[in-house]
Amino acid sequence: MKFSTKSFDGVPPVLSIENLTVGLTGNPAAKPVLNGISFQIRAGETLCLVGESGSGKSVTSLAAMGLLPKSALEVTGGRILLQDRNLLDLSSRQMRDMRARHLSMVFQEPMTALNPVMRVGQQIEEVINTHTRLSQKDRQKKVLDIMEQVHLPDVERIYRSYPHQLSGGQRQRIMIAMALILEPQLLIADEPTTALDVTTQRQILSLISELQAKHGTAVLFITHDMGVVAEIADTVQVMKHGELVEQAPVETLLRHPQMDYTRKLLQAVPSLTPRPARETAAAASALTVQGLRKVYGASGWLVNREPTNAARDVSFEIPRGRTLGIVGESGSGKSTVARCIMRLIDPTEGSVKVGDLEIATLGRAALRPHRRHIQIVFQDPFRSLNPRWTVGRSLVEGPLNCGQDKQVAMAKARELLALVGLPADAIDRYPHQFSGGQRQRIAIARAIAMEPDVLVADEAVSALDVSVQDQVLKLLDELQQKLGIAILFITHDLRVAAQICDEVVVMQKGRIVEHDTAANVLGNPKHPYTKALIDAAPGRDWDFANFRELKAASA
Repeated sequence: MKFSTKSFDGVPPVLSIENLTVGLTGNPAAKPVLNGISFQIRAGETLCLVGESGSGKSVTSLAAMGLLPKSALEVTGGRILLQDRNLLDLSSRQMRDMRARHLSMVFQEPMTALNPVMRVGQQIEEVINTHTRLSQKDRQKKVLDIMEQVHLPDVERIYRSYPHQLSGGQRQRIMIAMALILEPQLLIADEPTTALDVTTQRQILSLISELQAKHGTAVLFITHDMGVVAEIADTVQVMKHGELVEQAPVETLLRHPQMDYTRKLLQAVPSLTPRPARETAAAASALTVQGLRKVYGASGWLVNREPTNAARDVSFEIPRGRTLGIVGESGSGKSTVARCIMRLIDPTEGSVKVGDLEIATLGRAALRPHRRHIQIVFQDPFRSLNPRWTVGRSLVEGPLNCGQDKQVAMAKARELLALVGLPADAIDRYPHQFSGGQRQRIAIARAIAMEPDVLVADEAVSALDVSVQDQVLKLLDELQQKLGIAILFITHDLRVAAQICDEVVVMQKGRIVEHDTAANVLGNPKHPYTKALIDAAPGRDWDFANFRELKAASA
């Protein structure tokens, strides 16, 4: 593992945050959201800000950008200096002039940050138009140049494309191009690789490092992924409950963490080494997929294009009480397979059996009473839970639709909340009153309320910080042991797959290229694509739980 060896002795700071305090607007008696935060970032340095959800990482970045929601949060003390200028003294118009020209931000989800009805080239050009007086020809030339710098293919075509026509990695490159086109002194990146697969993530991290070296940009990188920290950080700041609890160069922090909280964060990082194989007992098949194929395509007098094979000849089986993982890059067909199995979309051909029941060819009306046997947990529970419904109403919806008595369903809902580790009063609260990890527990409780034979988890922990992720994975394992559920676990995180899966399927371009036990696929991969995925995993050579390098540990 090669850690940063850059020296910043004598390099003046680009950003200095001094004793920053942020509180609730109009409520000075409340506990501060940020309490006395202080750190510096120098030109060419990458400072990683890490901590659990709610620790104050994103609030720190929004305060620096002048983007705190005024109705909810306000700066109550301290200074934010960009070089020698206090950003807190600037008016809204002055701060708007500073953004993009002197400091820029890349958000976690580019699809929500980009305008869906504007071509991406125009959106980058809008940044130049706001802050400069270049001609149309010069603006377009500058946009095409930055698009080439972020290694986008066929820049003329992408310039004319809309966000929905690009992949997730390409959209994130557009965001980076937009942030860096005016060569700001500071780039703030807030979880920019969380939703990306490992190969795209590696490309984005390399791109940020490359552009940083070229332009000398200071980078504030916010992440919960310790593998990413090991790959790119020069310095690490650890946050907890709005305070900085530890600061150190990256190698020092990973080898010799001083605070118990930092040690717990590192020990919660799942290992790439697969867990020991569980004892296998003869069990009936809960889910059998044979020859599954999904083709997208359209033709007609307005449209005529070649059909797209999103999934081809996909076959596997999951016995009761076992977990099979599907891994692969974005666009490999993982979620398409999950949606076909759930019958959220109709497969083009093939067989999907839940137990002995063939569901691939059932009509919608005939399928409805059988849906209780196969349930799904989505990536974002906030979008899958109705914000206007109490937790109790969400939990009993499915059982009531299947004819269960309301009082019986509500009593079962209370039992489920206890089973997933939530307090009894949660049943009368709303989704926005819970943390991300708690909402995911609610989503899991809602799925198992139907007493399914199969649970499909589609990127169910990818948006969670490492400690909450660890809790949710343990919860799924406990529920599986108690209830005997078969789990189809879809993930782009190989560390997560190593810790929860009995078998792993690797997909590329709609096909299965490798299928074996987790130990064999992740410990001794055969296919070049699988090897490339594992090589791209950030921090793959580091044993975070034991604060040492894996090669050194095995030597």
